[in-house]
Amino acid sequence: MWYKHRLTHKKFFLISGMFLFLVIIYGVQNDPEPDVILLKDVSIDESINWLTYRFDVRHLGIAPLDCQVDSEIVLEWKTKRLNINDYGASKSSPAVYSDKIFLGLDTGELISVDRVSGELQWSFPTRRSKNGIHGSPTVNPEMAHIYIGAYDGWIYAVDTITGDYAWENRLGDYIGSSPVLFDGVVYIGVEMNEPAGYLVGVEAETGREVFRSRKFASHPHSTPTIDPESKCIIIGSNDSNLYCYSIDDGTELWRFKTGYDIKSTASVYDGIVYITCWDGYLYAIDITNGKEIWSFNSYTASMSSPTIDPLNGIVYFGNHAGRFYAVNITDGEMLWRYLADDRILSSPTLVKSTNTIIFGSDDGHVYLLDSLKGTLKQKVSLNSGLSGVPVTIGNQMYVFDNLGYLYSFKALKP
Repeated sequence: MWYKHRLTHKKFFLISGMFLFLVIIYGVQNDPEPDVILLKDVSIDESINWLTYRFDVRHLGIAPLDCQVDSEIVLEWKTKRLNINDYGASKSSPAVYSDKIFLGLDTGELISVDRVSGELQWSFPTRRSKNGIHGSPTVNPEMAHIYIGAYDGWIYAVDTITGDYAWENRLGDYIGSSPVLFDGVVYIGVEMNEPAGYLVGVEAETGREVFRSRKFASHPHSTPTIDPESKCIIIGSNDSNLYCYSIDDGTELWRFKTGYDIKSTASVYDGIVYITCWDGYLYAIDITNGKEIWSFNSYTASMSSPTIDPLNGIVYFGNHAGRFYAVNITDGEMLWRYLADDRILSSPTLVKSTNTIIFGSDDGHVYLLDSLKGTLKQKVSLNSGLSGVPVTIGNQMYVFDNLGYLYSFKALKP
């Protein structure tokens, strides 16, 4: 009896210990993340704002001219996880206006974050949908509006200061594209169930629809690109076509057929349109007639939008094999390439003042390369991969990773 009694005590203490261990582990795992982890004192200098996806309507991928981001990047703050899912499409990229960062979440919320503290300022909820928001917002400073499309099929205008509703319009079944503002009209790609889709334009002030293209044969995940000189608007679709329309009268000017889905966003410079595709090619297309000028085969699908360096005559992009390319803008010949540790969905940002090209990879890093030589300057670690755009203004860099952590980095150099 004594032996059995002793075993009972041993079992009691063993079970009690295991229970206590599980309670501790549960508590640690379920201890909520702090809203923001602030690692150093943060100050921001007056700089040019980053108001729209890839900075400007031509989507060249060039940072503001006063940007000084180079190497020696250090983390200033990081938010808690803001997204709830990890899905294949590119995530929202930040827009920056004054002391605010605007961002879309897959929860369906459009949020404003303080640039200095990383604290949430306001949150605007869209209607409930499976993927929420993964387009990027556009800011209209003149009206104090911020525009965003959501996977509920609606486009929204929200007050930049208060986060209050301004207007809304249901344009289709889903919206994964990012809005672009030009000459008082907000343009965006709209998806339908079939699958099908449209390019749609609405008045920036009221949300009233003023333009709708003919129906595409599949979804337009691309963001519209505008060439102010030729008054053309360009968008790609999963039906493998790149479409070009007249802004003046809405007529289709041409369509360019590729070999597979187009999920990236076009760049346009000096009368030439550049686009990557899931067929592995980077195409250069004459904007006047839609004819191919040259193409470069990377042999692997790409949804990394091209970045253009006009001064040095280089086009940059990445692909699903983790290869990052610099290509001659004149003839499409490869100048150099760099191999990351996983696929590259991110669209690169070029800081011209420091000759730095920046992109993210699914390997959980942001890469900063010498834009002329292709050599690594710095490799910055994140909690997960980066499929969005690195946003650089002044001496700060903001990135929103695939799991939904928003980071503020500062460049100590130059």
